Amino acid sequence: MRFSVNICRAWISLAAATVFAAAGGVALAQAPDAESPDGQATNAGSDGAKPYTVECGHDPEEDMTVCLVDRGTYVGWRTFHAVCHACHAQDAVGSTFAPDLLKRMREIDKAAFLNAMNEGFEGQMGVMPPWKQDPNVNRFYEELWSYLMARADGVLLPGRPKRLPNPQ
Repeated sequence: MRFSVNICRAWISLAAATVFAAAGGVALAQAPDAESPDGQATNAGSDGAKPYTVECGHDPEEDMTVCLVDRGTYVGWRTFHAVCHACHAQDAVGSTFAPDLLKRMREIDKAAFLNAMNEGFEGQMGVMPPWKQDPNVNRFYEELWSYLMARADGVLLPGRPKRLPNPQ
């Protein structure tokens, strides 16, 4: 099982690197996306903007691609990896008993996400407990939404992001 997970992660990294290279080496995501072609609401904010800012590029100091994210998305990453990754795996790719959240986030809207966080969720793979009583999680729903949407939209690569400088 561990071997297949590593292969899956390798393919995800390869796909992300290919997209990154095709974009000319720099990826910036914060484009508007208010409605899909069929008129259904998307996961963008009420003003049409994505809930995250992500800039990925080559870091010569680390000799690898690094993504810089806004504060909210970074806090979402920290919260996810402090609590949620125990079931949903590192980078939200799922496990044998909790679903791949990258796929799930593309299927639900923010209201359904918030409901699942508050009330818990019972699915085919298992039961997620409600988080409304846990201040280590419930204070960071918006940040979790930002992080998971950036991952689901494919603009935030797997691994630990770095923080963008605070705007002046």
